Amino acid sequence: MEIKVCKLITDLLDDWLYFFDNVAFEDNRGWCGCYCMCYHWTQQLAKERAWDCDKKCAPLNRAKAIDFIQTGRMQGYLAYSDGKVVGWCNSNEKKAYDNVNFNFAEEIPDNGEKIKSVVCFAIAPENRGKGIATALLKYVCEDARNDGFEYVEAYPFEHDENAAYHGPTALFENNGFILCNRIEGCRVVRRKL
Repeated sequence: MEIKVCKLITDLLDDWLYFFDNVAFEDNRGWCGCYCMCYHWTQQLAKERAWDCDKKCAPLNRAKAIDFIQTGRMQGYLAYSDGKVVGWCNSNEKKAYDNVNFNFAEEIPDNGEKIKSVVCFAIAPENRGKGIATALLKYVCEDARNDGFEYVEAYPFEHDENAAYHGPTALFENNGFILCNRIEGCRVVRRKL
């Protein structure tokens, strides 16, 4: 399988939307409303009930995601195969994530380092286990290095490897990440660039 990774830009918004509308959760409709918004939930979004991932929250999360992508607040990378999106990685400067329930920047303060966080992967069900998350992670690290980041940081779950949307621990270990902390049931792993 040939995989091409592209940084999400507004010109690729329709591809991103098609992936989240039709592909990413076709095997788990309970998550069909996430639109990768949970790491951007603020007190205001919580009041608007955007914190869930099911169908009833989909319209609000979708609209907010469009706005956040168009303004650069949500960033990440799309993986393509045969011209179709087969994967997504939500990755941005660590300080860009302001989830009031799980704020990585506050819970694991940096020491002035420039850190890029990897918070989520979504891989098309029929393409899981084919190296897409690895390709995305490698691209994130290379792009972060080119953009002057000192570290890439990620948050795989401590115990539940079946909830792999943070990425499984082995993915990070196999790509040069080391354990540096633990929070809220997650490992905190970093790769120095």
